[in-house]
Amino acid sequence: MSGLNLKLQVGSRLLNEDGYLLVTEMGRHSVTVETSTGAKREVPYGQIIGSPVEGGCAGPNLATLEPWWSGLPEEVRRDALVKLEVVQEILTGYRWAHRRLAQPAEPDPTVSDPDLSETQRCEAMARQLSYERSSDRKVLTRVQNGELRSTAVGASTVQKWIRDWRDHGLRGLVDKRAVKGRQGYDALDERVRRIADDAFARFDGDVSKVNTTTIEAAIRLQMKAEGIGDLRVPERLLQEYLSERQRALGRTTRAQRSRHLRRKASAHTSFPAMHPSHIAIDATRADVLVWDELRKRPVSVEILTAISVATRVVVGLRVTPRSGNALEAGLLLYDVMRPMSMLVEGTEVDDWRWCGVPESLDLANVPVHRSPKRIVPPGQSLQGVHVKPGVRPSSIRCDHGSVFLSEHFIGLLRDFGIDLMLSRGSKPTDNPHVERWHETLQRAYQAIPGFKGRNVAERGRKVDATGEALLTASELERHLRRFVALDYHRSWHEGLVLPGAPSARLTPLEMWDAMHEVTGRLHVPQHPDLIYQFLPIRWLTIGHAGVEYKNLVYDDPVLTDFRDVRKGTFQADSRKAPFHYDPRDVSRIWFRHPETGRIHEIGWKARHLLDMPMGDWMHERALERIAERGGNTALSRKSTWRQIITELGKLTSPEETAEARAKGYAARLRWEQAQRDHAEAAEAAAMFDGDQDGVVTPLRPRRPATDDGFDLDAEWPDYDEGGD
Repeated sequence: MSGLNLKLQVGSRLLNEDGYLLVTEMGRHSVTVETSTGAKREVPYGQIIGSPVEGGCAGPNLATLEPWWSGLPEEVRRDALVKLEVVQEILTGYRWAHRRLAQPAEPDPTVSDPDLSETQRCEAMARQLSYERSSDRKVLTRVQNGELRSTAVGASTVQKWIRDWRDHGLRGLVDKRAVKGRQGYDALDERVRRIADDAFARFDGDVSKVNTTTIEAAIRLQMKAEGIGDLRVPERLLQEYLSERQRALGRTTRAQRSRHLRRKASAHTSFPAMHPSHIAIDATRADVLVWDELRKRPVSVEILTAISVATRVVVGLRVTPRSGNALEAGLLLYDVMRPMSMLVEGTEVDDWRWCGVPESLDLANVPVHRSPKRIVPPGQSLQGVHVKPGVRPSSIRCDHGSVFLSEHFIGLLRDFGIDLMLSRGSKPTDNPHVERWHETLQRAYQAIPGFKGRNVAERGRKVDATGEALLTASELERHLRRFVALDYHRSWHEGLVLPGAPSARLTPLEMWDAMHEVTGRLHVPQHPDLIYQFLPIRWLTIGHAGVEYKNLVYDDPVLTDFRDVRKGTFQADSRKAPFHYDPRDVSRIWFRHPETGRIHEIGWKARHLLDMPMGDWMHERALERIAERGGNTALSRKSTWRQIITELGKLTSPEETAEARAKGYAARLRWEQAQRDHAEAAEAAAMFDGDQDGVVTPLRPRRPATDDGFDLDAEWPDYDEGGD
């Protein structure tokens, strides 16, 4: 009985291949059943089993239907039983084929009157079924979805049901389309599948999405070109294959692009970063607006970050305008190699400053505290010195950005002996650590005004609606560096696992020092002139009037001994000498003295006449304007007012384009960064010269300057009053 509890008694109905059987008598070993024609026969109890009939309810049927009947989907079984009731009502007057099982209003003379022909009864039943289906919500939904053409049922359809039942019994009423076995895709010719796969391979997000009809046309054209156009291809199976392949691509071109990248990212092992000197760098647009103080408007900036893969320590961070260039990528490497410190005293936090070899925490004999109740680990406080370690990278992992493939950046890596490890094309998982850091930056952005979210779904209607003043680019850089030192470097990082103690919770700085117990202390260049090794070099001739570069003349007394050098002194067969050049500030260049090895600043002769940012972009912009007007000869005493007379509207010309404004802001921001970088180097050099231990420490108080007896801040006397 198939494990189901069935209630069988006189008057029960059994489902058989020929329809419903009526139980008329219960015996000891069998039951007596009656067919719709009145014939009686014995059915042993062992041939009666239970199976779901409708809505999950169990109903008795003969074993001759199994396992075929139970294996059909419930919707298919329900549909077949409805057709069986229609057929039996037309032929016998009762849906269940027996007078003793008559339902209310049976028999219905309109569909079972024996004086009517079978065709007339089928037509009456078709009208009745059409009316019932017109009020069936499920049928109406299928019509709206295009699964059915209409709610009407034709008389010919009902007649076909009767013929199928007479020929095959209940099996003839089962929808063959619902139970038709599907062929495997192996039935398609291998050449056809290859051509189809090649056709779908080009949809990687760059090509606009097309429908399967267009793809099939391309496939058949390719089949014809390869000489297999006469091959018989199963139409339905080909359509299923094309639909399946298109679903695998994705509904939109963006989804196609994402899936294409995931398929290409086939790496199955992680990069074995077992040393703190393995560095990953990347750039991202900051998800916060900054304030342009000159034009009084918000602008966007980018963040350049360098992170130690093995320890997750952020060893370098810079805020750059628009897209960072090769020089700024090199200066990021400069930040990586110089250790810095930050001092917290009370509620005051200073900026990153030069410091010596870092040492934040010795893990040799310190137990790991695992109590979740502790908010601040014992012995730790925000007060005091916070260190950003410095390290000479052994390798750099980055993408194929133009700034990282530039001649200047690659030359720096070559000079310092650093391996360049480029991420593979279309494989964003090759550099996941710095990408995850970009998500961590959201925590820093959300604490300041101007936060605009990661995407438009997170963005408010007015980003600056809080009324708080936006930070400038330099203030944003200061905020992010404080976030790194006081928050990120001190927070538990779930990606850091200490071998032998997988449950230990480590911060990035703790992991850094723990690895130092194995790798040893990493010594880095501590000389304050380090920044000039990251600036481009220009070979220039030192003349009696100074050094000329890009129509600007630079001079300083330190060049006196090198104005008449012999050829080959600095460069073979040439009198040119090397000068360090910073495109962000062209008002000065730098010369390294060959005897002392120290850097000397060589200023532009007219720098004292100019109180404005003099960057490379602004210098070239001015020269372009001179060339646009026709050169120097086009400018005379009368040419200006003559041009105003002929083109008066120029006096009220509209503001420059957005691109020009953005370039102007970028040039000014880079100039400000240059002032800070070179001021730090100059201060470090002054402290380096004053101390003999060779370590530059910003926490050490500076020595007071000598007193010459003249105070510039004192009130000056009135020389006209009572004077000669």
